[in-house]
Amino acid sequence: MDDQLASLAEFAALPNTVLQIAPFTMGDRRPLSLPLYVLTMENRSLLSYAESAQRGQLERERGAVVPLLTAYHQLQAEALSQAASVAMINQLRKGTP
Repeated sequence: MDDQLASLAEFAALPNTVLQIAPFTMGDRRPLSLPLYVLTMENRSLLSYAESAQRGQLERERGAVVPLLTAYHQLQAEALSQAASVAMINQLRKGTP
């Protein structure tokens, strides 16, 4: 586990990356429950891909993608900042909650 946490901290230190932790304490305020990828294509169209244990769902219709993008932005706004996320990782690595 320490190696995984160290890798996350190293990732956060890279240029052009952002690492934000959305803690479980967010509870119902966490708008997404599955991994979600939102892709912006060269022509500026949007695609989304969500995956569960049973299947993956690719969505191309703007009317279905925009609400997912909105939920993603809500999650991003509620999540810890990068500095707070790295601080949490470092606390976990030291063994303190």
